[in-house]
Amino acid sequence: MLGQTMLGEIHEQPRCLSRLLEREFPRVLGMGGKRPRLIMLAARGTSDNAAHYAKYLFECQNGIPTALAAPSVLGIYEARLDLKDVLIIGISQSGQAADVIAFLEKGEKMGARTLAITNEVDSPLARIAMETIPCHAGREEAVAATKTYTSTLLALLMLSAAFDRDQSLISSIERLPDRIVECLSHEEGIRRKVERFRYLEQCVVLGRGFNLCTALELSLKLRETCYIQAQPFAAPDFLHGPIAVVERGYPVLAIAAEGAVLSSLLEVIGQVKKRGAEAVVFTNSAEIASQGDHSISFGAGLPEVLSPFPAIVAGQVFAQALALIRGIDPDSPRGLCKVTVTR
Repeated sequence: MLGQTMLGEIHEQPRCLSRLLEREFPRVLGMGGKRPRLIMLAARGTSDNAAHYAKYLFECQNGIPTALAAPSVLGIYEARLDLKDVLIIGISQSGQAADVIAFLEKGEKMGARTLAITNEVDSPLARIAMETIPCHAGREEAVAATKTYTSTLLALLMLSAAFDRDQSLISSIERLPDRIVECLSHEEGIRRKVERFRYLEQCVVLGRGFNLCTALELSLKLRETCYIQAQPFAAPDFLHGPIAVVERGYPVLAIAAEGAVLSSLLEVIGQVKKRGAEAVVFTNSAEIASQGDHSISFGAGLPEVLSPFPAIVAGQVFAQALALIRGIDPDSPRGLCKVTVTR
C-alpha cells in the first residue's frame, strides 16, 4: 500500500527516541563540561531545519551564541576564521554531506572542536569528527525524513541539557517518548481534516522561535511528499512584504504552540484572517485552536522548548495523509533519492 513505509517510520519515533535516550543520554551529559564560546552548525536540508532549532536552544537555554554556518565559506571561498574555543556541529542523517564534512575538517584545522550528529556511525562525517552523537533511529527507508529528524532534535536537546544540567529539563526530556505516543493518538482526527486540502496548490507555513524549525520542516514535507508550493516564514518576516500574497481563501498554516512567541503569532494570524485567509492552526492549546478556521492538535502541557517534537509529528501525519488522498506515494517522491551529496 502507498505510504505505509513513511507511516510506519512516523510510528517508530517513540521507540527511536527511547533508544537514543537509553544509549546516549548519560554519555552526552558528560560532554557538558566543554562549554564553547560559540557554536556553529553545518547542515543541509532537513538537518538544517534541525539546526534552526539548535540555534534557539543553545542561545535561549544556555546563553551560548550560535550561528548557522554557510559551508561554502570554508569549502569554496576558503576563508580563514578564528575558531578557537568554537564548537562546530555537523548534522547529516547519512553522514555523507561532502560540504558539511569539509566544513568540519577545515574548521578543526582553524582551532574548532567538532561534533557529528548522524544516523550512520560508520559514515565519513562520523569518522572525521572529534566526537559523535549517533541518532540510533535505525534504517530509514522512506525518502522523506521523519524519525531521523526527531532523533536529531533530541540529540541537540540532550547536548543543551548537558551544558547547564537543568534537572527539570532533563526530567522533561526523559518523558518525551510518551508525549509522542500521546500526539499519535490524535492521528485519526488529523486524517479526517486533510480532505479539505486535496486540491491545495500553494500555501505558507508560519512559525517563530523554537518552532521556526517546525514551519521549515513541515513546508519541506508538503513540498516533497505532496508537491505543494509551501513556503515557510518566520511570522514577523511574513509581514514584511510576503503577506501581499494573501487573498480570500489563501491557505495559511501556523505553528502556534504555547510559549513566549504565541501572542505575536496570534497577531499575525488575526491579520491574515482579516484579509480572508483560511487559517490552519497547529497547536497544543484548545483556546488557541479556536483562532483558526481549522486546527490540528498535538497535545497539551509541554514547555515551549519541547513542543517542536509533537508539533512536527502532527505535521508528518498531516503530510502523509494529504499525499495519499492526492494519489501520491509519499514513500518515493518523484525525482528524489534518500541520500543527497552536496559540495
